[in-house]
Amino acid sequence: MKHYLIFFSLLVALSGCTQKSEEGIRSEIYKAGTSYLESMQKSVEELDQNPSKDVLSNSDLFQDVCTKKFDYSKLSNKETKFIDRVGDLRIAYEHVADSRNPKYKGSFNEESAVSEFNSLSQKFINNYKVDH
Repeated sequence: MKHYLIFFSLLVALSGCTQKSEEGIRSEIYKAGTSYLESMQKSVEELDQNPSKDVLSNSDLFQDVCTKKFDYSKLSNKETKFIDRVGDLRIAYEHVADSRNPKYKGSFNEESAVSEFNSLSQKFINNYKVDH
């Protein structure tokens, strides 16, 4: 009986490690990706010229979750697509920040960079049911 109790406890603990969101994505990856999106949106709204500390820390967290906590090569297609979409948002975000940074003056058009970022953000929110 004691062995069954230990086995059951381990099973419950392990099932929490692989819990998935509604969209079929591990909850830790989903949470890290949506937090990262929110920090990028806030930075865009605040007219940051460089990635904020919040964006950088969320970037590091997202990378750690996707590469250190889980084996990226063993993630599902839905999960890798989610990660790729977050990567697309990061690129669009960097274009916005660079368009506002005097060091890169003329490299990016701010209006089109913001429009692209907002468009990708909205598509991401709609596709992944992000509460906003």
